Amino acid sequence: MDRLLDAATSRGLDRYTLGQGKLGETTLMRNAGRAVAIEAAKLLRGDTEARSVIICGKGHNGGDGLAAAGYLTEWGYDCRVVFTASADDLDPVVGDFYRPDMLNFDPATDAAELHWDGAALVVDALLGIGVEGALREPVAGWVDAINDQPAAVLSIDLPSGLSADNGRVWDRAVRADLTVTMGYAKLGLWVNTGPDLAGHIVVADIGFDSAYFDAVEEGHFRFTAADFAELYAPPARRTYKQQQGKTLVIAGSRGMTGAAAMTAGATLLAGAGLTVAACPLSLQPTYAAAQPEIITLGLEDHGQGLFLPEHVPLVQESLDWCSAVILGPGLSRSPQTLEFARQLVDHLEVAAVLDADGLKPFNGQIDPLNAAAQPLVLTPHVAEFADLFDHDRQEVLADPVGALHEVRSYFHQTVVLKGAPTLVLLSNGDIVVNGSGNPGMATAGAGDVLSGVIGAFLSQGYSANEAALLGVWLHGRAADLAAARVGLPGITATHIMDHLPYALAPFGVRP
Repeated sequence: MDRLLDAATSRGLDRYTLGQGKLGETTLMRNAGRAVAIEAAKLLRGDTEARSVIICGKGHNGGDGLAAAGYLTEWGYDCRVVFTASADDLDPVVGDFYRPDMLNFDPATDAAELHWDGAALVVDALLGIGVEGALREPVAGWVDAINDQPAAVLSIDLPSGLSADNGRVWDRAVRADLTVTMGYAKLGLWVNTGPDLAGHIVVADIGFDSAYFDAVEEGHFRFTAADFAELYAPPARRTYKQQQGKTLVIAGSRGMTGAAAMTAGATLLAGAGLTVAACPLSLQPTYAAAQPEIITLGLEDHGQGLFLPEHVPLVQESLDWCSAVILGPGLSRSPQTLEFARQLVDHLEVAAVLDADGLKPFNGQIDPLNAAAQPLVLTPHVAEFADLFDHDRQEVLADPVGALHEVRSYFHQTVVLKGAPTLVLLSNGDIVVNGSGNPGMATAGAGDVLSGVIGAFLSQGYSANEAALLGVWLHGRAADLAAARVGLPGITATHIMDHLPYALAPFGVRP
């Protein structure tokens, strides 16, 4: 998986690399400047007469911009530098690249004075990874000016104003067409508002010493198609249905049978060999009609259309058969049903996915989940996460990464925080950003499908962490295929479910 860095880890990597003595600060800055200049030249399509304007702050980000200006000027490009601070305030390393004798400096002292003069490219070298809080003048004015002009924008490391830690913007930030980030992508580029501002992301190798990460216990990563291909083991040619995963789905209630049908259907479409859907007996005909491949297990509910505490011993008998359980989609919030779910979790003998109403009994009382004898994958959306872990909903929405950071200090099961993007907290404390999906997934039932997909992988013997990563990516990939076929606005959960086999198809069959 691609490693993502927050601000603290970025600084630690920088200090470690310099401490090894193989590279100095000047060399790192020169390497960064060259990487930026190469990407700038690509954007300019090699047209040396097309003007670029590099807006430099006084810190190391500005130093990278000055170094890039040096290369572009040396290569014959029409490059103009705007320095937003006094040369007297320069860091000594940045001062090595401040060359009024070689670079074409614009005399503008604030954004209002600058005339862009038909610039084809603007390079944002204002701020780096240390942004916390609203921008102050004169930087705020420069950010507004960059956003108001028509040329393409290249940001160095991060769009100025964007938090490296969580992709948050307090009041304003540069909107880039391309971000050249040094060594490793910054976490903030891929979460929250980061993807809306970063444009295309290029990661430039400038010589950082990766041995630094040998001593880093917890990290941030991004899961992509390449990671799926490496982790996923396609079925063998001579397999049979019992070897492909046996999943028990406990979901649905009167008025919510569709949730059970989508969850159960998704297990098969994601590759599970056998699926049994436990259901209230009064609803069994509805369950059976929803998908003929699903086996139903009717539980006497006295016409209530609910799961009841008395069903726990009956469900336990099926736990000897299945290899994974999915509990919760559409289960209802009836006190009787919530008690059923609470008791069932106490008796789990196989790994399980808990979603939606299956999480409700544990709101603010997560000790039974932490103490579960079997691995669990929890799949809350923001509101469910906030209720479960006693967080403020708006704070989770504003900073989902920060919320997971807090939770990982005391909770040791796998958590899938659904959102844009979906984040996976692994049981070892790593946080993984999913690399697939689109806004069309914000549709009723999409979470039910996701539970089924994760449950299918869990039933096939993948660990809770692996099942979560595989399931989240495949779910998003199916949604991407659905968007390409039917268009983004009209995607439904059924579209996502129907495209699961197509999303899996490229990954083949084992000999």
